Amino acid sequence: MTSRGWSLRSRLAWLLVGAAALAWIASSVWLYRSSLAQTDRLFDAALVEAAHAVLAVVARELKHHPEDEDEIELEAVDHAHTESIFYQVRASRGEIVFRSPGAPHEPLAAAGASGFADARLAAGEYRVYSLEARRERTTIHVAQPLAVRRQLAQSAALRLLLPGLVLAGVLALGVWLIVRRVTAPVIGFAGAIDARAPGDSAPVQLDGLPAELQPVGLAVNRLFARVDEALQHERTLTADAAHELRTPLAALRAQAQVALRARDEGERGEALQALIGGVDRATRLVEAVLALARLDARSIDRSALPVLPLDRIAAEAVEALRSSPLARTKQLQLDVPALTVRADAESLPIALRNLCENALRHAASRLRIEARAEAGEVTIAVRDDGPGMTEAQRARAFDRFYRGGPDGGGAGLGLALVRRVAEMHGGRVAFTAGLDGKGLGVEMVLPADDRPSAHRPDR
Repeated sequence: MTSRGWSLRSRLAWLLVGAAALAWIASSVWLYRSSLAQTDRLFDAALVEAAHAVLAVVARELKHHPEDEDEIELEAVDHAHTESIFYQVRASRGEIVFRSPGAPHEPLAAAGASGFADARLAAGEYRVYSLEARRERTTIHVAQPLAVRRQLAQSAALRLLLPGLVLAGVLALGVWLIVRRVTAPVIGFAGAIDARAPGDSAPVQLDGLPAELQPVGLAVNRLFARVDEALQHERTLTADAAHELRTPLAALRAQAQVALRARDEGERGEALQALIGGVDRATRLVEAVLALARLDARSIDRSALPVLPLDRIAAEAVEALRSSPLARTKQLQLDVPALTVRADAESLPIALRNLCENALRHAASRLRIEARAEAGEVTIAVRDDGPGMTEAQRARAFDRFYRGGPDGGGAGLGLALVRRVAEMHGGRVAFTAGLDGKGLGVEMVLPADDRPSAHRPDR
């Protein structure tokens, strides 16, 4: 059971939401700190303005009551909000002569103080602004509790952050919806592939895919084409093999019936000998079909192929031919120099053996195996002096189960197998001239071994 992979949609959404959240947090911290600093400046400005306003009132009061030196607490004015700014007025000798309602009795600042200062009193901590009026010979102390000041500043800053929080939520939702919309073609593409019937190899429509995923879609369509080609080969091979096996199986049955009805040992022996020959032909056909099926299912990495001695492979193929009854009356010539080729060690000998067997079957008196290297390629040619092929026969000679030549012998798979091996190696096959101005030649062209230190087989 395979583990579930990560989701592109979820990862993209979380990354974008996370980036937006980090940006919002950073901007919120900056806005919060800036808001607190700005609020402090506004509160300080309010203290300065309050001090000057109090000074104007005190100057008028001193004109009307110059002899009054007792501390006077002014009457509170009825209003809706709680008083958060207090003031004290000091006379020339330092005693407090006026104070606002609720202001502490303890001096807010030292006598003669000027400007801003923080004071810690029994009633709490205060931010104090002191204004000295030399003409009136008084000093005004205006204060605000730091706790109230912080509370108001934080409340104002948080109110500024609230719209940002709402916008961040809306942004997160928008990111999720956008990601869903952007990745919808990918999900649809996967669903279209998953919903296909097993035999449906038609190309997938790529119109809805973004440009970045077009190569993926093209690769999937190429894969479908390769799978369809492999299935077509398999179906064709299976159907043709079933058709081709009917004839030898029917012949085997007929020979077996002849052997059963034989009236003497001589007739029975001929029937059994024909039966053995039919079994051999059916065996060769089955082996050829299985070999071609294996080659159809294989794919090789040409860069990882070993370097093989071509002369040794050709010598082994000729040696195997010498045991054939057909080779007793025909001359086998080998003209393969010490060449190397980068090839599959299993399929190349099979292809060369099929070329030799095909030429031996049609040769009149001799066949020749030769090879040469030129222009970065190695060419292996097998020629015979037989009747050759017409142009119509050559056009179909590489088709599977096509039997060329006047005798129609063989399974009709030899040249098809040779072409498949050449295609696996990135090479090609073609017809060439036969021997003595007649016959037929087939050459297989493979990429040469281009390594600087090519192997040279021992002779």
